[in-house]
Amino acid sequence: MLTQGLIRWIGTNETTKIWNMNWLPREGSLRPLRSSAAMAPHLVSELIDATTATCDMQMLQTYFTPADVEAILNISLCTKRQANFWAWHHEKKGVFSVRSAYRMLVINKHHATEYMENIAGRSDTKAEEKEWLGIWKLDVPSKIRVFLWRLARHSLPSGDILFCRHMAQQSSCGICGAQDSWKHSLIECNLARCVWALERAEVTDFLYSIQETNAHAWWVEAAEKLMKANLIRVAVTLWAIWFVRRKAIHEHSFQSPLSTHCFIDRYIADLNLIKPEQGG
Repeated sequence: MLTQGLIRWIGTNETTKIWNMNWLPREGSLRPLRSSAAMAPHLVSELIDATTATCDMQMLQTYFTPADVEAILNISLCTKRQANFWAWHHEKKGVFSVRSAYRMLVINKHHATEYMENIAGRSDTKAEEKEWLGIWKLDVPSKIRVFLWRLARHSLPSGDILFCRHMAQQSSCGICGAQDSWKHSLIECNLARCVWALERAEVTDFLYSIQETNAHAWWVEAAEKLMKANLIRVAVTLWAIWFVRRKAIHEHSFQSPLSTHCFIDRYIADLNLIKPEQGG
């Protein structure tokens, strides 16, 4: 799917094929609409007068749609003899980055969902992008941001996920035996509740009041309502609960809620994530 973002940069080499290569620098389809004319050109070089570095307007208007003509005319043509090369359309410098690829995939998934489900999607795609970027910009170590991203994507291996992927014989919680889910593991399980009980009551009461079962929506609501210092502490607490939970299930190593709480305090203090006057 990432190849959809690659475009052929147009030099003077004659290898760029008009109808089956990505070469139009625009959003949406990077290829022009195929012409059915028998004498239609095959290579981009056929559209260009190399001596003047301009496009043949008559040829463009004959074989291309107005939208494609506009996109072609927006290409800056090179006057030097230079071979074509692949460039990444979603970065101004043409260099691939994971961030731009992730943004492209999010947008494409958004449009695909609208089409397949035939429903009205969110009117502001950038708002959704901002929500995801909020996770990556949170002032915590990268391993916690990755944890939050996996949580929001419902990819943490909780009992229900493992069962659905045929990786477990049952979907129950490995700690208490109840039906497992991300929310049960991190919020509702007895192990999690005992840790949250040592946190500030106003924060935990708010977290328990969020009725969302979708992890992404749950985190977005928390991020919108909590102060930065509290949100950072929630992120670290969720991560710490998941860590001690996995240790208990897989290594039969149990840690007291007070020890987990003290670990969270030390972890935040050692990394200087929250200044003392910001509270916790």
